[in-house]
Amino acid sequence: MDLQNFLNGVQNETVTVPKIKEGKKTKGTVIKKIEKGVLVSCQDDTFTGLILPKEAKDLERNGVDLSPGTELEAEIINLDTMDDEGYFVISISKLIQYDVWNSILEKTKKDETITVVPSEANLGGLLVDMHGIKGFIPLSQLAPVNYPRVEDGDQEKIFEQLLDLMGKEFQVRIINIDEDGKRLILSEREALREEKDKIMQDLDIGKEYEGTISGVSSYGLFVTIGGGIEGLVHVSEITYGHVDNIERFGNIGDKVNVKVIGYEDGKISLSMKKLKGDPWKIIPQKFQIGDIVEGEVIRFVPYGVFIRVYDDINGLIHLSEITGKAVSNPAEIVKPGQKVKAKIILMDPDKRKMGLSMKALEEEKEGKSRSSKSTSAKEQKSEKVVVKKKKDQ
Repeated sequence: MDLQNFLNGVQNETVTVPKIKEGKKTKGTVIKKIEKGVLVSCQDDTFTGLILPKEAKDLERNGVDLSPGTELEAEIINLDTMDDEGYFVISISKLIQYDVWNSILEKTKKDETITVVPSEANLGGLLVDMHGIKGFIPLSQLAPVNYPRVEDGDQEKIFEQLLDLMGKEFQVRIINIDEDGKRLILSEREALREEKDKIMQDLDIGKEYEGTISGVSSYGLFVTIGGGIEGLVHVSEITYGHVDNIERFGNIGDKVNVKVIGYEDGKISLSMKKLKGDPWKIIPQKFQIGDIVEGEVIRFVPYGVFIRVYDDINGLIHLSEITGKAVSNPAEIVKPGQKVKAKIILMDPDKRKMGLSMKALEEEKEGKSRSSKSTSAKEQKSEKVVVKKKKDQ
């Protein structure tokens, strides 16, 4: 075929150029990621589209694959919106948003839960973005294990605890829909409704459960059973001994075993200590008055110092039993955390009291020392008499 015939053939062919117009849906294939966003080859390489960085980041955060070679459907944005290099700006969020919104409405009708991941927080709760559909989980709708419990109400601490929840998956139910603004109010508590109802039906005093510590306060540990029901282990129910540092017995997120000991006006009282034996029943078998024990200095009181003797049971060394010297402050002699030895001088299991004395050991030591010196002096005197007799002879 000569050149003229070839050109005539081309002139006789009809070439169809795909239309590029605002709002038109187009199929494409991801080419690569660049600093300005993600490049997409659209309409059989007719033009190159650009997904802007913010949208690309949101899409990937929501699990959308934008790796090279991925096929997708997009929508052409306003044709006046073009990149400096001539790329048409495209978006796939609106198309995905339509499917997501319909899915949300369907799940709401069926009273099903959905999975969301908070991306922002404010003092009122957590914010969720589902491909442009905004959701909000108010503080009051968080499950106990995620609720920011701050005793002094410090807003900065509350905000810090909320920030720790970013990126975490939440199972929630939709409790309010704004169809015009496409906004949702979500509840983690409602997502746990069935589990909570089941536990509440079976809840009874004396029952034992494995729970999760959901809060730590000066007056006890909050423990969540099944995610949706929370009870309090009062500080007096944590252990049989004195609780000097509550965090020594657990931190938020720790698993603990508890026993239900009370339920009144919707408040559940729990106990950890009732799941283990009372050490005061064992102490009389292990210790007797006159025994010497070694323990760690736990706390100071105006009238003396307590040391841990067995398990979490503490013994008191009265101020007058610390030393034979006159002291007004135990800190003059011992320090917190110091290991000391003392003699048991009082034991009353019924009143749960144990009295100890460091002074008694001090006096015994001094007595032995005096006795040793006295014996040594007698021996020296005896030796002198023997030597004198030998000289006289």
